[in-house]
Amino acid sequence: MKKLIFAFAGFMALNAQANSVWVEQNKLVGEIGGWKVYAKEQPSAKVPSNQNIFSLNQAVERMLSHQLDSVNYLPGSESMTDYYVLSPAQRSALQQRYSIIYETSKSYYELVAQREKLSHMEDVLNAVEAASELTDRMYKVGNVNELKLLNQKKDLYKKRLEYKALEAKYIEAKERFIQRLNFVNRDLNVAVEPRLPELPKDSRKLTDKEQRSINLGTISNPGSVQIRSLTRISYENYLEKFNKAKSYKEDIVPTQMKISEENLLRYNGMLIDVFHLLEDAEKQSKTVIEYIDANLALLIQAAKLEKDLIDAQMDFSNINVR
Repeated sequence: MKKLIFAFAGFMALNAQANSVWVEQNKLVGEIGGWKVYAKEQPSAKVPSNQNIFSLNQAVERMLSHQLDSVNYLPGSESMTDYYVLSPAQRSALQQRYSIIYETSKSYYELVAQREKLSHMEDVLNAVEAASELTDRMYKVGNVNELKLLNQKKDLYKKRLEYKALEAKYIEAKERFIQRLNFVNRDLNVAVEPRLPELPKDSRKLTDKEQRSINLGTISNPGSVQIRSLTRISYENYLEKFNKAKSYKEDIVPTQMKISEENLLRYNGMLIDVFHLLEDAEKQSKTVIEYIDANLALLIQAAKLEKDLIDAQMDFSNINVR
């Protein structure tokens, strides 16, 4: 019985010591601003007052006005049933229109995604910096050993390099966008949307006309076989990317949020320390970055699919009139 009492007393002493460390950790994190990285609601991206939001539609219209063969482009020709009635120049102008839309959309979405990812990477860096400063302070008072300190410093150095690499990609995406839209100096203050468009509820379905245009049928022309095959591949790639982005939005991101909620409860119950919480904040932001990548891939593929479908439908119409 005495052994049991002594064991229980020892446990209580250790628990009290652990709680005092937990309280001290909590205080230190508050002092260095670490809790801001664990906020569930991300602050909305603000555009400086001297900038205007430059939408994708504006970007597309700018490029069409600069590059499209407006003399030969027939407005509304993309919705025609029989493309063979178009002259060769009109067909070329229609294909050119969709190529411009695709390339502009790709450049625009890449810039938006890099900007959005950079914002979340800042949260990751803030979490690692908070953990690093906390470790440094705890090392000075003897609460952690030197190995823990060195590992935390190494992690911080690596995260700073990751942030700089992502920052460089953002600058590169911005320069590509400037080149594509042929901006002049007075245009450089124009800002793009702060976030990518939300994932649509359902995937794009092919119309009967589009479905017929990509079916192989009895054609043997090598060019037509290739066009239809590439368009079928394009549609399958679109569906795969849609399902991936949907899984991130409906399964992976919500699951990570639940994990974070559980970790917060465990922290409040003094079952885990602040390092686990800051590590979780890093995982939250990384999961969101992965979702942004999946959504970006879908948006670019969706724009490419529209271009490929036009090519297939025009070829289908030309084959049937021969």
